[in-house]
Amino acid sequence: MRATLLTISLLIAACAETPAAKTPAGAATDHDLDAQRVAEAIKHGYKVTNTDGEVLYCRSDFATASHIRKNTVCLTAQQLDDLDQRNQQALDSPNRPIVMPGKNP
Repeated sequence: MRATLLTISLLIAACAETPAAKTPAGAATDHDLDAQRVAEAIKHGYKVTNTDGEVLYCRSDFATASHIRKNTVCLTAQQLDDLDQRNQQALDSPNRPIVMPGKNP
């Protein structure tokens, strides 16, 4: 419930602010990108939290082979964007081998 209220208040605050300078038609502002990021994160099961003044996107999933224990992962906005970009690259090139850092075939 608390996360829902925080998300709604973030969206309202983002919509309430007026931009200081006009942006060209079709250009996305920082507020648009933040609102889009929040909407996508919620759609994928993340909850928006504010920890020590930093906005984090947290998600809890059941641990492997457990119906009780959960693993919680919290990501910053940059980490969430990087994860989304890596996932999109993997989907765009399914025939390219996945290279793990530090491991060579």
